[in-house]
This record gives sequence, C-alpha cells and structure tokens, in this order.
Amino acid sequence: MTQRTVDVHNHWYPPEYLEYLCTRGEAPYARQTGPTSYLCYAPGDVIVAHIDRAGHYDLAARVEDLDRAGLDTQVMSITIPGPESLPADEGVYWAKRINDAYAEAVRSYPGRFYALAALPYQAPEEAGKELERCHSDLGVVGIQMFSNVNGEPLFLDKFDPIFAMANEWELPFLMHPTMPWTSELMQMLRIPYQLYGYTVDTSVSLVSLIFNGVFDRYPKLRAVHGHLGGIVPYMVQRMKASWKGYAKEWGLELSETPDVVYQTRVWPDTTSFYQPAMKCALEWVGPHHLVVGSDYAHRVGDPEGAISAVRELGSSLGLPQTEIDAMLGGNAEALFKLPALVRS
Repeated sequence: MTQRTVDVHNHWYPPEYLEYLCTRGEAPYARQTGPTSYLCYAPGDVIVAHIDRAGHYDLAARVEDLDRAGLDTQVMSITIPGPESLPADEGVYWAKRINDAYAEAVRSYPGRFYALAALPYQAPEEAGKELERCHSDLGVVGIQMFSNVNGEPLFLDKFDPIFAMANEWELPFLMHPTMPWTSELMQMLRIPYQLYGYTVDTSVSLVSLIFNGVFDRYPKLRAVHGHLGGIVPYMVQRMKASWKGYAKEWGLELSETPDVVYQTRVWPDTTSFYQPAMKCALEWVGPHHLVVGSDYAHRVGDPEGAISAVRELGSSLGLPQTEIDAMLGGNAEALFKLPALVRS
C-alpha cells in the first residue's frame, strides 16, 4: 500500500479570524490587498505574514492545492499573528473560535485534516482550560506553541501546567516562530525575520526548554521543530560543548545531555527543501525523526516541492523505501497517533 503523505507544518486562517484581524486598528492586524491576498502586521507595522493563496483561508481551494502537490493529510495550525498576541480577553475569545473552526474543518474533511490546539498563552489559566476542552471535546492531535509569549520564555512556571497536560495526554507540540526576540536587531540590520529571526527564535526557545528541565520533568513530552530544526542540527557539537563546559556555572542539571534529549524527543520538519541541510539534519536525528513540513501557504513554503524534496533526499542517499516512507508520513502518523487513512 502506498504510504500516506502527512504534512505537519502548515497553516490555515479561519475566514472569520482573518476578517476580525482586518477590523483591528492596531497591531496585530491584517489588511486585504487583492481579491485573495492579505498582509498581516505585527507591532512596529512590520509585515509578518503574506497571504497569497486562497487556500490560506479557503479550504476548498486548499484541497485543490494539496491534490496537485501530492499531499494526502495535513495537521493544520494557526500562524502569526496568533490569538496569544491579542489583548487577553480577545485572545481567549478568538482561541476558542479558531479551535471550533478547526474542529469543523476536521469534521468536514475526514482524514484530510487534523488540528493543533490554538491557545491564549497570555492568559495561562485560560490556556489550560482551552487545552482541556480541545483535548476532551474537539479531538486535537497536538498543540501549536509559539517561540515566546509576547517576549516571555516558555519555561516560566506559569506555563508549566500546559506542558503537564501535553505530557499526560501525549500531545506533541509544534515549536513555531512568532514576533522574534531579535526583532529590533533584524529591523536595524534590514534582514527579514524569515531569514534568521524566526529560525533563531524557535531554536533558542526549544533549547531553553531542554536546558531548563521541562523535557526532563515530562518524559512523554514530544516536539516538532519547524524549519528543519532552525539552527540546532548545525550547532550540535557547540551544544554539547556548551553543556559540558558551562552547565554547572548556570545551575543547570539534567538526567541526559541536551543533544540526546533533542535527538530522541524532537522531530525536525523538512521545511527547508535544501538537500545539503536536509542531509545534515538526517545524519544527526535519523530517518525516523524527520517529518514533512510544507509551511503552506507562506511564501517561504513549498507545498509542491515538499514531497519531492524528501523523495530526492532518500534517493540520493540510497535509503530503503521503508525509511523514505517513514519520513513521508509514517513518522507523523505515529507521533500524532493518526487513525488509518481510508482511501476512496
């Protein structure tokens, strides 16, 4: 049987949420620029998302794109600006609306779409309540997690209950960028956030969760690291040396070294499509810890090339079909506990 292809890093704006963003007079907000195009803005009036495809918000158009790209299933998530970037009361309200919309999308397209929970992290207690609802009533298969919460790191105690729930219910999270800690630096240097700001932000955030013991406390915690693991796969020796040389000075202690934690508990997605980089990540984490990511429908994404990039990677290295299939979808099926796909 042909392996189902599963894309775990892609985004959908529910139309009502996009319409709401267009009504806002201050960041975050969106503005329509054409019949099917929008721009989304963060504080400082920086454009953080371009909506160029109707499938970014229209599910019927999305399905057509996926059929052309050879993508069978997507685990969808909200992207920036997410509900955690809004004032608390609005964020709580819109997280619920977004999750309800995702649940309806999953029901309308069985086997085609699954959802990651959108949470109002700026109100941690409410975020916990919403995660419980998403798990018990809406059937989410994981959690969308942003690299910081309006500048705050995720290892703070107030976010710990969310990780406890993720651990108990075995819900993996996608580590995804938001307004990066380096935003002012990127603006000063005139470098788009998409180049270094986002990839450095998720890397620093995920590694900080490991260094500060969150993964140690919760042994069933699992993560997908967007954009081929940011910069982490290319800094492995540096991470080992930094831990060995300086952990005690910083009062850090773990049962396993950070490189081992990452290698066994984190799945980089393949949103890079650059073969040398993909080979580097594969050599470290192995074929059973890579999952397909297309970053649909952002400009840096490539839904048409996501599947071919993985097949090219496997072919160039002479990998057996079982390992190629694992990367194409088998790993994601196991990680997110997806039910078998019934093909019509």
